[in-house]
Amino acid sequence: MFKMIVFDMDWTLTPSKWKMDSEMVELFKKLLWKYKVWIISWWKYELFQTQVLPHLWTDEKLLSNLYACPTCSTAMYLYQNWDWIMQYSLDLTLEERTHIINTLNEAIIKLDLKPEKTWWEQVEDRRTQISFSALWQEAPLEFKSVYDPDFSKRNKIREYILDDLKWFNVLLWWASTIDITREWVDKAYWVRKLSEISWIDLDEMIFVWDAVFPGWNDYPPLEIWVTSKRVFDIEDTKKYIKMLIS
Repeated sequence: MFKMIVFDMDWTLTPSKWKMDSEMVELFKKLLWKYKVWIISWWKYELFQTQVLPHLWTDEKLLSNLYACPTCSTAMYLYQNWDWIMQYSLDLTLEERTHIINTLNEAIIKLDLKPEKTWWEQVEDRRTQISFSALWQEAPLEFKSVYDPDFSKRNKIREYILDDLKWFNVLLWWASTIDITREWVDKAYWVRKLSEISWIDLDEMIFVWDAVFPGWNDYPPLEIWVTSKRVFDIEDTKKYIKMLIS
């Protein structure tokens, strides 16, 4: 009944910031024979180029079935003429980005939530999205996973900045991250957008994810009643793909 399979990336297809393993690559190639596939991530496009895209070289017709959507789908890349071509990029203006960054930095200082150790800058300008990562995006996973397990620190930041960023969408993500886009830009918006681009109805899509809760950046598609399938880890995703291609 489904024509498109929509995947979250980290911890659904790959470990965070790590490439697809060889078994997942082969399963994905087989999946592309039967379905159109959309991979959506809050990471920037460069991470797609290390985690997924270079490992899927196969028949050009198959690659044309893959939609790569970084930074919560505020950009989209499709495969054309043996290259990945950007179809759109919904950039924030310089004024918007500066305002968001300043507001975040103020919250960190006022709430006294600067960690004792960070690995680089906490706030990253991704042009289409501003991302706050408490320890830095490339910090070791064992440190990120214990920084804010109950979301209490990031919820304080979110509550502090909401008034100043009322025209923006402020969403939490796993471990230590807050993502900020324009108010109406979230994964539900882009699921609808993708439906228009691909000519595939919402009821012909299924969204595969590992952990989604209200306030998280993967939650909005569930609010528009897109069919969803929860997997518990990457191995569980493989089992589901095997079922889809059987």
